[in-house]
Amino acid sequence: MDQPVTEKTIRQFVEEVQGQDHAMAGAVIAASAAQATALGQACLQISRVHQGHALSPAGVAPLIEQLANIKSSLVDWCDRDAVAIAEFVALREAGDELRGQQLLCDAPAEVSRLCLSAANILQDFRPVVSERVADDLELGITLLAGAAQAAMLLVDSNLRLWPEKALIDKYEPIRAELARQIRQLSPVARLRD
Repeated sequence: MDQPVTEKTIRQFVEEVQGQDHAMAGAVIAASAAQATALGQACLQISRVHQGHALSPAGVAPLIEQLANIKSSLVDWCDRDAVAIAEFVALREAGDELRGQQLLCDAPAEVSRLCLSAANILQDFRPVVSERVADDLELGITLLAGAAQAAMLLVDSNLRLWPEKALIDKYEPIRAELARQIRQLSPVARLRD
């Protein structure tokens, strides 16, 4: 890879994903989650502008900052995951396959955690969101819930591929906790009554 995937256009990124000899599921999930977080961040910023009298800057600004940090972390994880297979192969060839496997489990687990954090911020913001972006906020929550689920399933997939006791002992409790937290999210089923 000549440049990080997040520095490519969306078209270039999509082409890179489809052109690889390995699936870039983790990078795709992280990129999707970063986009969903950006949508949520926009909803908070728009709400602050359009409901300035009702929302204290001291209350909204830290949430916008938290979402910005989550978004930045997700972009970083996208770039890291895009090269993770090469790192895994290098570690395996160096005789440290377990460390490579852990790398490929740590990344989606952290992406799922970040999605959950962003989705919870957006859910907590529901009561004060501007009506003009209320539906968009719900779409962001739904996208983040889906990305959290997909990332958790990627951890599960890796445990299926590598059923070593050390990995199962470390990551099955993480997977189970992520699944529990995902079930606690409350994306809406409909936007119209």
